Amino acid sequence: MTTPTGAAAPGAATPRPVIALTNIVKTYAMGEAEVHALRGVSLTVERSDFVAIMGTSGSGKSTLMNIIGCLDVPNRGHYWLDGVDVRTLDEDALATVRNRKIGFVFQSYNLIPRTTALANVELPLAYAGVHPAERRARARLALERVGLGARGAHVPSEMSGGQQQRVAIARAVVTNPSLVLADEPTGNLDSSSSNDVMAMFSQLNAEGRTIVLITHEDDVADFAKRIVRLRDGVIVDDRRTAPVLGPPPLLDHAPHAERYGEVAQAGPPSSSPASTRS
Repeated sequence: MTTPTGAAAPGAATPRPVIALTNIVKTYAMGEAEVHALRGVSLTVERSDFVAIMGTSGSGKSTLMNIIGCLDVPNRGHYWLDGVDVRTLDEDALATVRNRKIGFVFQSYNLIPRTTALANVELPLAYAGVHPAERRARARLALERVGLGARGAHVPSEMSGGQQQRVAIARAVVTNPSLVLADEPTGNLDSSSSNDVMAMFSQLNAEGRTIVLITHEDDVADFAKRIVRLRDGVIVDDRRTAPVLGPPPLLDHAPHAERYGEVAQAGPPSSSPASTRS
């Protein structure tokens, strides 16, 4: 068993890590009992890394995901996200961080049912106050990058599960976030669609996107550069399978990787500050 990687405060390393967790503790009250979901977890995720977090039910991986995604707060410990001390943020500031620094991909896609794919991808840009013309153009580019440029006018019910998850990935990256956080993204997909989705994550990471993926499937974790395993609220294994700045392990073997690579040659979405309504 390898030693879990400890976290360092931002500024201690160059370049600055996207995630720095130090001694994170999270407990929940269940009646008179106290459940220890996380018991002093420390974890650093460098920019451009691709990390799979694994564990059985009750291991703490969902709690860790919620804390990384700023959906929950720890009882003790420190969390820096892209250099921001999350403990100092109020609810409004946390909402802004979730919108601009984190792209979420969920198992159930979380698309708005009666809204087109294009409008679903535009949504986080609308929340950020991006001008309609710019957000429409960026949403179209994001859909093209996941191979769905011709499906922008379709609603979710007119698409397969794999296509819906690709729309969700486009929505996650359209804001050019510091981190893409995926929670069991292949959980509702067949094996072919799962490989298709993981090919896209591999391509996004090859372009420099930082990805943290929660999964219980070994074949999904095999796509990552680093595999972190939790048990009973602590990290019990932290294993690197590929260098942070190298390509993800299965990039060349993933279905459709060449097609996504061709689309990706246009480069990532604009990282310039979001334009607001005038």
